[in-house]
Amino acid sequence: MGAYIILGAIVFVFFFLIYLLLDFVMIKGGANQFWDKWVKNTLWIWFPFYALQRLIKEVILKK
Repeated sequence: MGAYIILGAIVFVFFFLIYLLLDFVMIKGGANQFWDKWVKNTLWIWFPFYALQRLIKEVILKK
């Protein structure tokens, strides 16, 4: 059962990377518009980690 989950995750990541590559090729605005689109869509994933890093630097360590 565990092997099927790992295989499924690998297949999912493979197809997602193909999707990203095709999206990059098909977008008209170039690399900047591609990154802006994906940053806006995935903001909820990376923003808490960035905010935690800033919190540690500016509040806890007080540089």
